Amino acid sequence: MPASEQPRLLLAQWLSRILLLHPQEIDMGLERVQIVADRLAIKKPAPVVITVTGTNGKGSHVATLDALFRAEGMTVGCYTSPHLLRYNERVCVQGEPVSDQALVDAFEKIEAARREVSLSFFEFGTLAALLIFQDAALDVAVLEVGLGGRLDAVNIIDADIAVVSSIDLDHQEWLGNTREAIAREKAGIFRTGKPVVCAEPEPPQSLLDAAAALNCPVYLPGKQYTWSTIEGGDSASIWQWHGGCAVNNTVLPLQFDQLIVPRLALSNVASALQAAALSGLLGRAIVDTAGFQASINRSLGSLQLAGRQQWLAIPGSHQKVMVDVAHNPHAARALAERLQRERAARLADPRVKTCQIRLVLAMMADKDHQGFYCALEKQVDFWYIAHFDLARCLPATALATKWQDLARASAAQIDVQVFDSVVQAFDCAHKQAAEQDIIVVCGSFITVSEVMAALSGS
Repeated sequence: MPASEQPRLLLAQWLSRILLLHPQEIDMGLERVQIVADRLAIKKPAPVVITVTGTNGKGSHVATLDALFRAEGMTVGCYTSPHLLRYNERVCVQGEPVSDQALVDAFEKIEAARREVSLSFFEFGTLAALLIFQDAALDVAVLEVGLGGRLDAVNIIDADIAVVSSIDLDHQEWLGNTREAIAREKAGIFRTGKPVVCAEPEPPQSLLDAAAALNCPVYLPGKQYTWSTIEGGDSASIWQWHGGCAVNNTVLPLQFDQLIVPRLALSNVASALQAAALSGLLGRAIVDTAGFQASINRSLGSLQLAGRQQWLAIPGSHQKVMVDVAHNPHAARALAERLQRERAARLADPRVKTCQIRLVLAMMADKDHQGFYCALEKQVDFWYIAHFDLARCLPATALATKWQDLARASAAQIDVQVFDSVVQAFDCAHKQAAEQDIIVVCGSFITVSEVMAALSGS
């Protein structure tokens, strides 16, 4: 049968196919993806490109940037990874996942162009996103790095603004065993003379050195931009931000003093706001600061990032479950702080006598399990340890043994149950939970996605 007459593959069939095309799931390097990009004539996908890298917080930055620009009437494309329920979530235009057909069309073009070149699953997907964005007449493209930065497929596109959300230990096999080494990899997205915005006030010196070598202006919280809550403490409802806004190639001072505290981490929202202000697209903020502040409050006030400390209803129950894709010690510490606050808030009610935290967990084998456990051990009362169907997942029995060994080493008591699947573990946690207990699901995107799929019936 001629190729033109062969039946077209569906999106699910394409995804299954490209998963098997390359011998390695992760294969760092730009040479192969650049060859195919050149054959496809892939160029800069929008007049302004913002590339976001970091250990944690990338998704919050992307979501904030998307909301800010769209609130100003701009057309925005966002590329993120991984997804939770549908692959289409990775490629969004105007806040909506693109269609199956758009992805299939892009995959067909890539397959025809790559010929002898082998591409990884992520490289295939990155090229598809860039093809789709080229045809979408975007004003802004926000690209999230998949792993590291320097050798990530996203880095074939030159960023006008580089954002570094955080730097901590994760993916050491590919990025290095120290924050300094990891920062050097992430600094690979910097371009000569282009701004770099960091969410951390004290990033590793290697990152600052890389920026200086390229003459990149660096924006750090507490220095080039500042933010703070007005009332102070966790109950603050108003925050303020002072930074710089690019207008006609000049950076002018800009400040907002009556911003509503959003659901996302303020450190991420503040740095995303600084990056947006440097784009040259938000000049209205200078001439109509009050109006722009109102726009920020409307667009960010109810913004919630799926799978990040997100509460979900449990059908047929009065309880909710918190899902969080935390999978490294840095994110686990943030989750522990949130759980501590949640428990304290419930126990503040004199009618509530106890509030126990029940945590459903499944993790990849290559993660820092000890660091993850140590971050959460003082908050979790019951562990429900499970396994998901992926070769990189650490078997539940092995993870449970690690937890028991760590508890024994610190002379701590630990309650651990082992399950064959994430959904089984969640069902047990739900059945055993009292009304005021807190149920949490975390450890990986896949752990969270399996519970989200079960709750939605998908």
